[in-house]
Amino acid sequence: MDLDKPIFIITGPSASGKTSIAMEVIKSSAPITKVITTTTRTPRKGEVDDIDYHFVTRDHFETMIQKDEMFEWARFGDNYYGSQNRDVSAIFHSGKYPLWVVDVQGAEYFKKHYLIAKVFFVTPESLDVLHQRLKGRGDSSEDIIARLSIAKDEMAKADLFDYKIINRDGKLAEAVTEIVDIIKSSISR
Repeated sequence: MDLDKPIFIITGPSASGKTSIAMEVIKSSAPITKVITTTTRTPRKGEVDDIDYHFVTRDHFETMIQKDEMFEWARFGDNYYGSQNRDVSAIFHSGKYPLWVVDVQGAEYFKKHYLIAKVFFVTPESLDVLHQRLKGRGDSSEDIIARLSIAKDEMAKADLFDYKIINRDGKLAEAVTEIVDIIKSSISR
């Protein structure tokens, strides 16, 4: 797919607030739509095909890769995840711009392969704040230790991305407004 319009990525460590921010950005006046991820994993309780994810078989996903129908894809564990060219094209044809919410590894892929990608790195004010958020989610002590270790490495990469957005406790709206303003400015150029 030949792109001359920007695409937008929101990334950051676990519990940074990236998903909450993305949901608010999508509800805003910015002409943004989240790209529905295609996956080979089994749907979780409450997930709806073609709304939460496009659920496909491994054979179908591998066929889409071979036919160059995937905009981007990766394999995590035993499952494939990615986005289809048709979904990205449909978003552009609707007059909107695509938005992905991905982990830091996925954001690095976008920066490497798509020069037009604008990546927002969402971070809490500190690792202590992140620790409190993880505790508040009810993560186990082992999970918290592992996630904090990963987050420390991820936060060290923040300057590799286009915009660093600090998601301060109780100030989600400020982070959303900052991202929306940048998106609108990028689109109007």
